[in-house]
Amino acid sequence: MPTPSVFASIRQLPIGQGGFLVGEVTDRHSEAFTYAFDCGSINREHFEQGLSLCSYEKIDVLFVSHLDLDHISGIEALAAQVQINTVILPCLDALHLTLIALEAMNAGGLRLSVRSFLQDPAGWFADRGVKQILHIPRGDSAVEAEPFNPDDSSGDDIVAGSEEEGSLGPYTIRSKGSGQPKTVRAGAAQERVLGEETSITVDIGQAVGSPCWLLVPYVHPFPEADLSEFRTLAGKLLPANFSDRAIASKSFTTKLIKLLADESDRKTLKRCYKVLSGNHNKISMSLYAGPHSASEEEMEIRRSDWSFPWTAIAARHQLLVSRNRYRKVRGGAWLCTGDADLNVLETRSQWLRRYRYLIPRVEVFVLPHHGSNNSIHDEVIDHLKDVVMLACAATGRSKHPHPLLLGRLGAAGSGVWQVSEDPESTFAMHVEFNG
Repeated sequence: MPTPSVFASIRQLPIGQGGFLVGEVTDRHSEAFTYAFDCGSINREHFEQGLSLCSYEKIDVLFVSHLDLDHISGIEALAAQVQINTVILPCLDALHLTLIALEAMNAGGLRLSVRSFLQDPAGWFADRGVKQILHIPRGDSAVEAEPFNPDDSSGDDIVAGSEEEGSLGPYTIRSKGSGQPKTVRAGAAQERVLGEETSITVDIGQAVGSPCWLLVPYVHPFPEADLSEFRTLAGKLLPANFSDRAIASKSFTTKLIKLLADESDRKTLKRCYKVLSGNHNKISMSLYAGPHSASEEEMEIRRSDWSFPWTAIAARHQLLVSRNRYRKVRGGAWLCTGDADLNVLETRSQWLRRYRYLIPRVEVFVLPHHGSNNSIHDEVIDHLKDVVMLACAATGRSKHPHPLLLGRLGAAGSGVWQVSEDPESTFAMHVEFNG
């Protein structure tokens, strides 16, 4: 009996200034695997429009790049419409929680909803029906990142799903050095910290143990020099273990909220925050998604930018057309970046190491921070030639995507497509391959 073909679709939905990607993997006979990356916009109407284009009944895994409003504001609306089984996000360590709180303060104050989330993030997700909350620590700046090899999973722990319901779906989460699960909301959900080297394989249309689709999240290190300066300016306000990459304790969160309630301490921390915000530093997760084994001969790919003849006038959402007129198949993969800092050497070098063997397979690359000129280095652009770049930005934003970045990408011969609030700007890629 022939192995059934596997069909995968990925769509970047039109929600204006923000991010909302949905993906599905199926062989049209088995239960489909569905996932999303980020879920938010600064404009509620724009997000609701994008959400109306998501017809899934459940999301197996929601990846959250980071907790800025334009990347998470739609999670509650999504959870009200579909069942979200698992959420994977950067580890909410002390630094991350502090940055979230200060970002909120900088935007107008620590609202009750933000304070509630900070006090019990896992409970917040559990209250919205999420069954698993998985944290991935940021990379260790003192240790070189391990390049992910899709053909070698030796030494990885298999992270089980819900103990009561068994596997949550047709996928397997593998991680090195994962912690023990903790129950949330009297057993309604489980929370666990994974290792920084984590991957997810999807088993559809395949013999047992032969995965068809691969997802690799990665949170790059935070610049040590900036973290050190932040700690120095904050003085004794922060505990000695502030730099730990482990999930923050409830006592730390309680202390942080108390500090922000004191006018003097709040001003001190906000001054410290300017050190980080001025450099556009973010703790942000990237996500690679693509076929587990690339095969150009047995793979059929359709992309939104391929719907227009190379020699004709480009679609109005194509800001730049690739210099390469030939539809070169690289491997059917998609790489999201959230607000990752791919400019500073310390962070981009680790990011490039982690995705070393996967970058040659990438067809679609989502520019970090909506196409900010300060978020990506030419070294990264050089690794992504013949790749279509997406800028997820609302119409009329003067710096997203930034004209200087468009000039750099144009000089490199890259194509750029802007996914805005216009429904026609939706960018999709469909991949069919033998299982």
